[in-house]
Amino acid sequence: MRVMYKIASTITFLLIISSMPNQVLALELLGGGGSAADKLLLDWSNAKLGSKTKSIRFTNTILSNDLSMLQNDKVDFAIIDSPLNEAELARMNLLQIPFALSGISVVVNLKNTMESTLRLDSSTLGKIFSGEITKWDDPAIIALNPRLDLQNQTITIVHSDESSSDYSAFNSYIGNINDKWKAGDLSAQKRVWPANSIDADGFTTRISSIKKTPYSISYLPMQYMPQPSLSSVHLMNRDGSYTGLSDTGIIASASSANVEDGQSASLSLINKNGRASWPISNFSFIVINKNKLRDEKTTQLFNVILYGLKFAAIKPMEHNYVALPDQISKSVIAKIETIMSESSKGAPTRAAPVKSAQENAQEAIANKKRSDEEALRLRNDPAAVAQEANRRIEEKNRSARLLADEIARDQAIKEAKAAKRAADEAIKAANLAKAQADQLAEKNRLIAKAEKDKADKEKAEKERIATEKAEKERAIQLRNQKDEDPLEAYRRSMSK
Repeated sequence: MRVMYKIASTITFLLIISSMPNQVLALELLGGGGSAADKLLLDWSNAKLGSKTKSIRFTNTILSNDLSMLQNDKVDFAIIDSPLNEAELARMNLLQIPFALSGISVVVNLKNTMESTLRLDSSTLGKIFSGEITKWDDPAIIALNPRLDLQNQTITIVHSDESSSDYSAFNSYIGNINDKWKAGDLSAQKRVWPANSIDADGFTTRISSIKKTPYSISYLPMQYMPQPSLSSVHLMNRDGSYTGLSDTGIIASASSANVEDGQSASLSLINKNGRASWPISNFSFIVINKNKLRDEKTTQLFNVILYGLKFAAIKPMEHNYVALPDQISKSVIAKIETIMSESSKGAPTRAAPVKSAQENAQEAIANKKRSDEEALRLRNDPAAVAQEANRRIEEKNRSARLLADEIARDQAIKEAKAAKRAADEAIKAANLAKAQADQLAEKNRLIAKAEKDKADKEKAEKERIATEKAEKERAIQLRNQKDEDPLEAYRRSMSK
């Protein structure tokens, strides 16, 4: 109920501010094209600054995840789906900020041979994409799907190259579970896909290739799902549960994310713990050049994101994204507002220096020592052990409450969308009834007009006949008078 009230309040606020005059003089921000998040950012920008301001534009000649173009000031911001590590951020002097959640679905074209959902664990999926498993009746696949009629057919992998916006998240997942795939990624060369694969550049081409290629397998962002004639694979997550791609599964994967520390390990949602977690989940990040933090364009971009997170959290669902959970959203908002405050004061925003391998090793040893000392202290202090156990229980309960709140929020949003659909149907029915009433009124008007025209015609005909009759009778009288003897006519007139 509380969630519904918050949604209603947000919608009311949006209606109020949409009627206010737009006093913002917007600058045009240029971003790379090709990301499904383009429409979400445009929607947020139009709601914040007005649809006529042209505040954000995307160019198809530059990919949204091309960071070299960002460094060279060819674009004002980039969009990526996997977090950059600290060394990469420092080397390129970049800042990354999450603004939405998403996920990658694994899809298959087995419609003629499969009556239910295909299940795969991470090991088997990794071997399929690395080319170690090439047949659908491989014992590893059959063992996971004993009830399916899996035939002796070659598996065809349909993929795009590394420039595809969903490749990075999918690559991270397969790289975490398959050594052969990871070795190919570390070779610093263009990935060599297995012989049983098709290169289909672009989402539209990839989807078309999967649909027309029987016994194929591929991956797609959730923004392009579901697809008729294709089936989504259920994957075994880290807790051993088979799950399908869903908003709930993505939110569960993000429940342990730590936005405050900004570390790549804290922002990666690949193969996270949790019974409901979807293993190929990811944040979508806005990436900005730190040298531009004090620019008006960057301030405008920050304001658009702040507006979206604060007042337009339902927009991601409309574009098949998942809105950031409240706690993460609040952390991102606080981080952006802090950056904006420091930038407005002229605070330095230099990147932290990259630590050497020796410094990292010394830090790891020191952390290990502190961890061992803490473990020894806990073993010798029963009260501390109990306190730590209580802390973990409280943390687990907190995570459970957050997950429950997000599930309730997800359900409330779905109910709100269902109510909107029902209202749209009611309006559609009312419009149809009005159209039918108008048609009936027009029909009755035409009938009445036809009847009046008929009556007028009949009346005119009667009048014509009466006139003709009178004229005929008068003509007869005149003729009779003309034929009468004049003397007789004189006598008759005199007798009168």
